Amino acid sequence: MRPFDRVLLFIYSFCLTIILIIAALWEARWINNPYFFLWENKLFLDPGVVFVFLVLFILIGLRLFWVSIKPARKKQIIVQEGALGKVRVAIPAIENLVEKIVGQNSGVREIKAQVTTVPQGIGIKMRATVTPDIQIPEISRVIQEKVKEKVLEVTGITVQDVSILINSIAAKKLRVE
Repeated sequence: MRPFDRVLLFIYSFCLTIILIIAALWEARWINNPYFFLWENKLFLDPGVVFVFLVLFILIGLRLFWVSIKPARKKQIIVQEGALGKVRVAIPAIENLVEKIVGQNSGVREIKAQVTTVPQGIGIKMRATVTPDIQIPEISRVIQEKVKEKVLEVTGITVQDVSILINSIAAKKLRVE
């Protein structure tokens, strides 16, 4: 769900929750008049204003309904297009490949890759946890080169950018008790 839809969902659910709380309090006879805030401000009693709010509320509801039933498209990258058809590689497949390539390096404990498409190929962002016995600049350079070469070799896709963020420096070995 995109940030715009998240904001709409927040506003919609917040307004609906307030309306339902007022209705519940009115049904429980804890408040006598659920429209008490409307009497103070005559603007909310204008039929045109009420109509605009109802239309907005319905449109937001329809938008959220559409987002919830719309199937999520998995992004794919066209690698080759020939006489027999197209060859596509899913982005999660490239992310798995990158994680396997980087995980083979000694000193790298955990890796999480994220692939984005750019006009001339792909960009790869990685978050890694390393052990304290390695040199971070050296291992980063090695990882960047290996990832760029191996992704091009396996998929035929050019890697434009390889970014690495070292999240944590973990203990060298896991303790087994």
